[in-house]
Amino acid sequence: MQNVDRGITGSSLAGSAILLEIGAEYGIIETLQNSPVLDAATVSRSSGIKEPVIAAYLDSLSKAGIIEELDKKPTATYRTSNHFDELINEVGYLSWALRACAPLINNAKEFSENNEEAQLKYPRSGGLVARTSKWMGEKSFYPQPENAIVAMAPKKIVDLGSGSGGFLIRMLRKIPGSTGIGIDLSPSATEQAVHAASEAGMSDRLQFVTAPIQILVTAPSLIRDGDIIHAGFVMHDLLPAEEETLDALLRACCANAIKGTLIIVDAIPVAQSNWEKPFAAAFNHLHNHFMSRKLLSEKEWTEKLTRAGFSNVRIEILDHPGGRMLMASR
Repeated sequence: MQNVDRGITGSSLAGSAILLEIGAEYGIIETLQNSPVLDAATVSRSSGIKEPVIAAYLDSLSKAGIIEELDKKPTATYRTSNHFDELINEVGYLSWALRACAPLINNAKEFSENNEEAQLKYPRSGGLVARTSKWMGEKSFYPQPENAIVAMAPKKIVDLGSGSGGFLIRMLRKIPGSTGIGIDLSPSATEQAVHAASEAGMSDRLQFVTAPIQILVTAPSLIRDGDIIHAGFVMHDLLPAEEETLDALLRACCANAIKGTLIIVDAIPVAQSNWEKPFAAAFNHLHNHFMSRKLLSEKEWTEKLTRAGFSNVRIEILDHPGGRMLMASR
């Protein structure tokens, strides 16, 4: 068989995923992303992993073409390859599917027999879900809503499901004078967000609140006069069990953020384009049959937002397969 370059294949992604997942467990992926030049001693000090282990790991990354060797003397130095960020994005999908969703897939038969009991017995790791979603999102579903928000130059941004605060910090860096409020159910995520805001020198511009987003139905003061309300992949968590609450939440957004635009980033259950179909179908199947969630179609979202009082609804296709950005304003 001829030794030809076949581009990205299942085997090349598998090899890259193994190595990058090891790096994630070592806690050094951000170091790789942010350091123009790397060496084993520096990475070892920042990670706490023994230097010989890191040296062997960097050598394997180099042999895989994930990083490039710059010099061997006096010690080996490296830099990430030009396609490193794209590779992180591609591997993010594989890791989300087969690591973050492993408890669901590995126990599919139990989910088929007693779904509610299996959901309690086999929860997904929140940390893995967050990290692999970040790997997917940095190229696939963060840029479009962020670019749209920057173009509108809002004075106040509210982020529903704000996690560790990365979205709001990026926005405030790009929009001088703006302020932000993040709302998230997780106390640990809120704590991380407060710390990140302090590290970024934005404590005076950012507020983070630990609460379910449903609280805005009865206590809408946090979204009042918001120029932008952003909800990234959180609205479907209310469906189907809390659909009436979702409808009330959308009405609250429309009534209270009177100067603003609601931007929802979420997934649709069925996609028509060939490049979207496999992941969209799998994403919907996992959410519907393993997590008791319901994804809405573009038409269903448009109807729901219109009933909530929004008169202008626009939908854009994201680079994330099955992902959509819905922009609704009064």
